[in-house]
Amino acid sequence: MKRERFITFLEDNVLSMFTGSEIIGEEESGPRDACVAHGSGGTLLVKFSRSDTTRFVIKRVQPFKSFEVQLVRSILEEMKGIFKANLSNEFIKGLEAQVTQNAICKALTKSASATLNNILNLVSSWGMRTYEGGKPQFGFLITSKKCPRESNNNMKITQILKKDYSALLSDGKNTCLVVSADGYLLSYESFSKTAKETILAPYEHLDIANLCVGAKVGVCLIEEGDILVFKDKQLLFAKRNGSWVCFSHEEIIGKLAERSDEVEEVRKAIYLSALDTSFARTGGCIVHVNNKDRFNILKHIDIADLLFKDCYDYKQQEAINHSFFTSPDEASKEIPPFETFLHEDKCAKSAALIKIINGRKFHEVNRKLRQELIGIDGATIIDYEGNILAVGAIIKIEAGSVGGGRLAAAKTLSNYGISMKISADGRIEGFRMDRNKLRVKPIFVIG
Repeated sequence: MKRERFITFLEDNVLSMFTGSEIIGEEESGPRDACVAHGSGGTLLVKFSRSDTTRFVIKRVQPFKSFEVQLVRSILEEMKGIFKANLSNEFIKGLEAQVTQNAICKALTKSASATLNNILNLVSSWGMRTYEGGKPQFGFLITSKKCPRESNNNMKITQILKKDYSALLSDGKNTCLVVSADGYLLSYESFSKTAKETILAPYEHLDIANLCVGAKVGVCLIEEGDILVFKDKQLLFAKRNGSWVCFSHEEIIGKLAERSDEVEEVRKAIYLSALDTSFARTGGCIVHVNNKDRFNILKHIDIADLLFKDCYDYKQQEAINHSFFTSPDEASKEIPPFETFLHEDKCAKSAALIKIINGRKFHEVNRKLRQELIGIDGATIIDYEGNILAVGAIIKIEAGSVGGGRLAAAKTLSNYGISMKISADGRIEGFRMDRNKLRVKPIFVIG
């Protein structure tokens, strides 16, 4: 494959799947070097053929994991298979769109890869349709079990999904269709709603993810048109805006600890809630504050947005200490109690949220409520112990900040811990301050 053509292939089928990745250069390579391998600093090295004298260096904020390297290797093998068939360039271009999906299916299941592939193709078509005025939703659980040879062909899932009535049979949130490895409908499953809230999947789909143990693979088409794929009780892949995205949950949860003296439960709760907000498409901004910066961050937050008494007391005292016009009599006055302050009209939102949160820390709050809190316009501020300092806080942005409101807020607040901006289209970006270079540094991108 010609160099320029291979770059286009990588951009369309690899860089798009690992959000935030880019080709940063090339390095020399010999015939003994693998076509796909780990490089220094967590990079990915890729070339099309063993005979190629250079490998492209692909980098992203988070290092590439072994599973991801293997997946890229599978994608490349799929592409080589197409080239060996000696097809026309136009036909090859048409098949490229299927290359990544084929590799994903083979990576997830050997016995049911063809069935998984067929389901993904059919629900992709459904994702571009409406049915009785609404967007169809589906849920499937693909097993390793096979049906007897004399099974009724009308029970093939490919036949069922071609009929309009299938749009009403499952939604992936409450129900799913159970399918054999060879593509036959086995049963209908109604979820018991007992899934643990710590499962690494979007909140609305915890139950189907919970069923994906052993060889079982889950597939959901959601209302927004995204396709979600589950394995080993977690979301592994999603097709969003026409491109496949790979999720590395533990890697991102680890990134949330880089600068924060936090409780492990807190950072996992923050990540899961960011994931929920991403798939709810509400957008949001979350900040995980360092121990030493708990009070420093308050200069960006209006006192009426604070939900914690000691933060209120600090803010009030700072206002007195730094006021040029404060008289000795005024400085000696007692600060109004927090409970009294909450009766003021400007504190209506904070008073209601304090009642709803009811003294619980972030990781102690129900996941659905956490998602709803983050969706409130403004920033959600959480300290290293999980205390919720503010929700829907309108941030005082530093001079010179650029970008939209959420992005500017996330970059400003990265001075005090790990900050995340969640776009309305589902993209999640994480930031922290690089103290050595005195600049905001992106630390991960999802979606």
